Amino acid sequence: MRRLLACALLLAVSAPAAAQKEYAHPKTDLNGRLFRSVFQTAPPYLSSGDIAGLPDPLRARLSTYLTRRAAFTSSYEGTASGFEGAASDAKKRALERAIVSIVDDPKAGALAIAFLKEAPIAAEWKLGLEGPTAEAAFAEDYLERQAAPPLAPFLYIFIAHRQRAAFEVAERARAAAAQAAAARKYRTFLQRARAAQDPIYGLIADDLDRQAYVYTPAVTHPRDFNPGG
Repeated sequence: MRRLLACALLLAVSAPAAAQKEYAHPKTDLNGRLFRSVFQTAPPYLSSGDIAGLPDPLRARLSTYLTRRAAFTSSYEGTASGFEGAASDAKKRALERAIVSIVDDPKAGALAIAFLKEAPIAAEWKLGLEGPTAEAAFAEDYLERQAAPPLAPFLYIFIAHRQRAAFEVAERARAAAAQAAAARKYRTFLQRARAAQDPIYGLIADDLDRQAYVYTPAVTHPRDFNPGG
């Protein structure tokens, strides 16, 4: 009887906590502007006006992010040639900017360059699964073998974004197995990002999760996708 009561109490305590973890900061809706400033190439981006009403710890953290983003100068030296090579380099520099602006570590620039020199960032995914899944798989492998923990929370967000794109492409292609795999990865890495000590990763994760889609329109959301349910 005592064991049953203890289990019931544990469930009562843990259920609300699990519900609260759906969003790291549920009342902080940045309307996709933070997400766009990290992963998109077209405005509207996050601005100082968007964060003016936030509680001080979050406002200060996002203000630091905006300051770094505005002051960014790329150190990435591309070696590719041709249109696709130039386009890939441009995407790498956009990611470099995101890393340098977000990762709160003096070595953020060097960490970004080390990652991007190896990362297979495609110029365009062309609505195919290979592009986003290859980039996500590389980042997972990088996490396992690299010795730069400060970059890990950003890579969680990066993988979640790429898996979200793969999920949308898989739905379009009616590739159920690929869609299910992408949904699982998306949820796993989004939760890891939300668990990061630095609150900016939870904010980015929430902003990403609130988007109807990130690459191509989709009917379903990986957050709710449960083909066996």
